[in-house]
Amino acid sequence: MVVKRYVRALFETAEEADRLHDVKTDISAMAKIMNEVPEIRSYCLKPHTNRKQEHQFVELSFFPYVGAFTKRMLTTLCANGRLAAVPFVPAAFAELEEQRGDTISAEIESARTLPEDVLDMITAGLMRKSGKKIRLHLRILPELLGGFRIIWQNRILDMSVLGRIQKLRRVLK
Repeated sequence: MVVKRYVRALFETAEEADRLHDVKTDISAMAKIMNEVPEIRSYCLKPHTNRKQEHQFVELSFFPYVGAFTKRMLTTLCANGRLAAVPFVPAAFAELEEQRGDTISAEIESARTLPEDVLDMITAGLMRKSGKKIRLHLRILPELLGGFRIIWQNRILDMSVLGRIQKLRRVLK
């Protein structure tokens, strides 16, 4: 994926300059912006032909919230016609961070908010299995009807009511 090359360059440059913490903050800000204003993400993913207009869009959308290293990466993405890669920067950065660190990400999808003790049990189990620290991302999906799904390291553990219903359907066919 093209975005990984840009993110790796950003990561390594920031690491050499001892500014990795600042870049992490920038990437979090970018993710927050795209989550809170989905139109920004949509605009990035649409095909464009005017690079100047793309650059102006990125300037208005992200530049006030990010530092110099991240601005240079975003400028380079625009100059190379890679605006569609921008929404994938936070995920690529998190993946690179995991590869280099002692922390992995896990996503928990549930029909409703899970109690803290359940989250602690899940975290402890994943830590035992992986031997690394766990960074949880919680997502509420009412269509699961109940239970939860854990997604981590290309694995899915589906303990949701919807998942069990689908499994039962397959067995009955």
